[in-house]
Amino acid sequence: MIQRFKLLALLVLTTATFGCSKEKRITELEPYLKSRCAYVHEINGFYIVATDQKPNDGVSTSGTTAKEIFEHSVRLFSNFLDQDEDGILDSDKVVLSNGLAQHMLFVSGHLRMVNKISEAQALQNKGLYAMSMQTNKWPYVKDFDGTLTIDKLSSSTWRPENANALWEETFHTITEAYSRFDSEFSFNEGGVLRTFMEADIAAGTYDISVQNKEENGNYDKVTAVNEYIYQIWAIKYAGQEDKLNTHQQGALDFMISKGVPMKLNPNYDKMLGNRIKG
Repeated sequence: MIQRFKLLALLVLTTATFGCSKEKRITELEPYLKSRCAYVHEINGFYIVATDQKPNDGVSTSGTTAKEIFEHSVRLFSNFLDQDEDGILDSDKVVLSNGLAQHMLFVSGHLRMVNKISEAQALQNKGLYAMSMQTNKWPYVKDFDGTLTIDKLSSSTWRPENANALWEETFHTITEAYSRFDSEFSFNEGGVLRTFMEADIAAGTYDISVQNKEENGNYDKVTAVNEYIYQIWAIKYAGQEDKLNTHQQGALDFMISKGVPMKLNPNYDKMLGNRIKG
């Protein structure tokens, strides 16, 4: 479900947006996000934002609001950075927190609006990479608690039944950040995680060809690695680690050695950082 965005040319915001007498170019990040998003939250320089577009009831829990998804995304990131749940950034997650701030932005909303936010010069100037929860396409399931049953992990197409895609997209953002500040965590050819996945594929115990066909040949291995490690994390989270094969266990052990957050509390109710808007 990872949506990769190319950071394109400068986004010019019109007078209709600001009520100004002439066009205004926004290149500073926070003012830009405040001007384009209904909700903005910041954790140690990492911005989590959302539009106010209503999620698609056809794929998500009926009645879910944009603000609910935004608030939940803030709690998820907070919990990833606060594994002992004391409401304070964990000392061993400071490097991750800094990496998120230096490399990433998270946005939830409909795809068209997500793209507009993600293509702005304000992000390009900061070297930020936008990850998203596309609320018109991907399921937000309120009561998902990470429970799953699996015999083996054999395909990139597998997801837990009735899963909440927001868990996946926030986790992808965490691991994407790692891939950008830790060279050993790279998803490119020769990277440790990529090597485990490719060995799994070569052994005939894991498949990405079905998904690649579904995506008309556009399912690249860089994306596949981030999908692969989310699947492994989800299985570990559910207490089904014994269902992982040797390659998958190796990838899990590597993530643990790097300090990737392994815990989430579905009832975590704290929010690190500061509310900027909404």
